[in-house]
This record gives sequence, structure tokens and C-alpha cells, in this order.
Amino acid sequence: MRIICVGYGRLGSQVVKLLDTKQHEVVVLDKERAVLERRDRDLHARFIFGNAIDEDVLRQAGAENADALFALTRDENTNLMVAQVGRVVFNIPRVIAVVYDAPREETFRAAGIETLPITVAGAEYLVRQIEMPFEERPSFQEAWDRARGHAAEAPLPAPPRGVRPPDQPFYVVVMGGGRVGYFLTKALRENNIEVTILEENQKIFDLVAKQVDCPVILGEGSSVSVQEEAGVSRANVFVAVTNHDHDNLIACQIAKQRFGVPKTIARVKNPRNELVMQKLGVDVTVSSTAIITALIQSELPTSRIRTVLDLRTGGLELMEYCLDSESPVAGQRLRQLALPADCNLVTVLRRGEAIIPRGDTVLEKGDTVLALVKMSAEPTLRAFLLGSP
Repeated sequence: MRIICVGYGRLGSQVVKLLDTKQHEVVVLDKERAVLERRDRDLHARFIFGNAIDEDVLRQAGAENADALFALTRDENTNLMVAQVGRVVFNIPRVIAVVYDAPREETFRAAGIETLPITVAGAEYLVRQIEMPFEERPSFQEAWDRARGHAAEAPLPAPPRGVRPPDQPFYVVVMGGGRVGYFLTKALRENNIEVTILEENQKIFDLVAKQVDCPVILGEGSSVSVQEEAGVSRANVFVAVTNHDHDNLIACQIAKQRFGVPKTIARVKNPRNELVMQKLGVDVTVSSTAIITALIQSELPTSRIRTVLDLRTGGLELMEYCLDSESPVAGQRLRQLALPADCNLVTVLRRGEAIIPRGDTVLEKGDTVLALVKMSAEPTLRAFLLGSP
């Protein structure tokens, strides 16, 4: 079997030690280089340095042909994101993740992730040792079996939406009170939108609580209990803008799957994670890196194309094309053109004037054409309007 073990701390190293690494192909992933350089590490296992939430790192570990994946880091959200990437992107048959917060288990078991509630089993075992007579005390195995429950279940039904009076204001919950969360909240409050901030860092909480005109809750925003306290079940939008992609993903999933929030938005620090986060159910992802890159590219003097608006939920883009002497459509009337499917020309900008395109409109060199196009059809439309690069 090919087995991927994410995390080589106390638990991960023991798991690898118990595995027959001569019989199985074992690959260990850890983002702490010092951990991978331990002198007592298993000599028959393969070690890779990197963050396992990165799809490319898992691919390097052989995830496409893996039989099992263990997510065993000390960070629960990392475990849950890695496990879901393994299950959804790479179709790994057996995926197991350590979970410390028991209320999350039901949600992620429903997604096909086998969860290991080590803390719950340990707590029950210890309490029973004190409360019960010696002869009735359960073994740890019995406590473990009760705590573990079912490995994977059918998908949960859609959670009921909270009843919202028609005059209730639009409500947004923002996870992360740093600079992005702070300025986002200020802008929302200026438009009379009800907002609650979730922030787990005590220093940031103390600072932002004094500066914003809205409730600020101290706690981990991906926790079920914290989201309950914030009234996420009545929120219209849940926005996660922390610096950690895995925290943002899990928080959005809890908000949608557990509390039925209709719209979730996640900030993505690593642009590579955008697509996978969308596959895992986040409605809208926002990558500041991608936005800045696009802005820079649009300012290049040789640029003939740029994205004006990205409508991810509908699979549409509003694109801007600059026609020049190399454009095959220059000098032709629109009625003469057989436009590709899944696109529509919206406006033609010519010498500062906006022209609504009609059948007799002639496209000219120097025109800027705005087109609404499906993402999948954009390369075809680009070649049609601009020709070969």
C-alpha cells in the first residue's frame, strides 16, 4: 500500500513506527524542516518538506496513486483541509483526520472523512476511571469505540435557515479582525449593514473592539460554539479573511453546512488554493495576490486583454479586448461575424465614446470591446477578436 502521513510529530512518528515501512510505501509530509531531520526518523520512509494543503505537494507525495492518507498534525483545520483535498481532488480511498473539537465531527464525517476524536476518548476514559467502581471501569478500547462513532456517513441534509423577520437588516459575519477584516467592517458599517467580527487573537481583539461600532467575539471563528454565539444561522454572508487558508476554508464550510449561510467568501493567501477551495464548497474566493498580478498585467503597454470583472458563481467573466491592426475583426460589421458560442459583446469604447453594438456596427482598429463570456469559452473569443498571439 502507498500511505501518506501528514505530520511527523508525536502522533505521526508513532504511526510511522508501527507501520511496516518495508512492506508499505510510506511518505511523510511536514512543513517543519527540523522535524524531518530527526535522527530517529524511519529510514525506510520517504520524507518531503512542504505544506500538505498545497495540492502540488500532495501530488509530489504520490497522492494520485495513494491508498490511504493520515492527517495527524496538531492543527485541526490543517488536518480537515488536507483530508478533503485527498478525498475530493485525488480520490484517495481511505482518508483519516485527527479532530479535537467534537462538534465538528458530524459535518466532516458526512463529507466522507474518517475522524479520530482522540481527545474525546481520552477524556471519557479518565473520567470513568474516577467515577466508576474498579470492576466496572471500561478499557480505553471501549471508550474509544464509543467516542469514535461512525467513520463516514451519508451527506447531511441542508440545515434549516433561521427565521428572519422581513425588516431585519442584512447581516454579515466577518472572521478575522486584522487589517482586511477591520477595513471591510468599517465599509460595511458605513452602509448600515449589521456586522459581527470573530477574532481569536487577544491583542487584536482588544484593539479592534475599541475601534469598530459592532460586536466583536473572542474565539476561533471556525469553532461551532463561536459561530453559534455570533448567530451565524441568521447571517446572509459569512466572510473569512484571516491569513490562513485552511482556517478560512473550514470556517466557511461550518457556516454553510452547519448553519445554512447562503453565501460564503474566503480570502485566499496562496492563489494555488483558490480552485480547490471552490471545489470544497466556498462560494467566492478572493486572492489579493491574483488581483494585484492582474492589475499589473493590465498596465503593461503590450497588453491587449484584461479581466474587468470575474463572476465566479456564474462561470462568467467581463473581458476587455483592445483591437489593433492584427485583429481579424477590424473593419468588419458585427452582422458579418459568426461570434463563438457562450459570449456576447456588451459595449464598444471608441475615442472616449461608448457605443452599444448593433448589427451594422463596424469594429475599428483602436476599439476597446467589452464582452461577457463564459470562462471556458474565453480562449476561443480571444483568438476570434485578436487573432493568434
